[in-house]
Amino acid sequence: MTRIIGVTGGIGSGKSTLTARFALHDIPVVDADAIARAALEPDSACFRDAIDLFGPDALHPDGTANRGYIASHVFENASLREALNGIIHPYVIREMLRLSEESEEPLAVWDVPLLFESGVDAFCACTIAVLCDTEIRVRRVMARDGAEENAVRARIAAQITDETRAKLATYTIRNEDTPEAFAQEADALIERIQRELI
Repeated sequence: MTRIIGVTGGIGSGKSTLTARFALHDIPVVDADAIARAALEPDSACFRDAIDLFGPDALHPDGTANRGYIASHVFENASLREALNGIIHPYVIREMLRLSEESEEPLAVWDVPLLFESGVDAFCACTIAVLCDTEIRVRRVMARDGAEENAVRARIAAQITDETRAKLATYTIRNEDTPEAFAQEADALIERIQRELI
């Protein structure tokens, strides 16, 4: 049976950088965000339920989901967000379990931004929180996405804090140094986890 390593971190923390290191160690990575995006494709199991939740304005004229419309309403309305999560999250978890088992590898990494908030950590043999100073994260996301500073800070404020992630995670790793230093620290952590879980 494949053992799951859950990786989480706030926006701009370097979560994807860490999961890329796992991939270099031949440990398969399953990306929850990619599965969630696919869940809103017209041929997906979640598409019709999601559109019914938001109404016809959630559709583009070509019949695809108006993701901008959905995102803006979800951000402003907690009950809508909860309802959408109720549609998407079970599908995402089923797909992550399926993909991990199909790999037939002893370990798999789940890249999940809302790992603890969604309860997905219950499926994990261990969890890692990538931590990073807020000001560094703001600068990274502004440079990466061309986003306004206020918008980035609002997204960070909507997530749980690094302090909370650190308390909940099995392991933590900070990503504030050079890419080379982070890669070295990440590799050491990955090797430790391999020894402990395999």
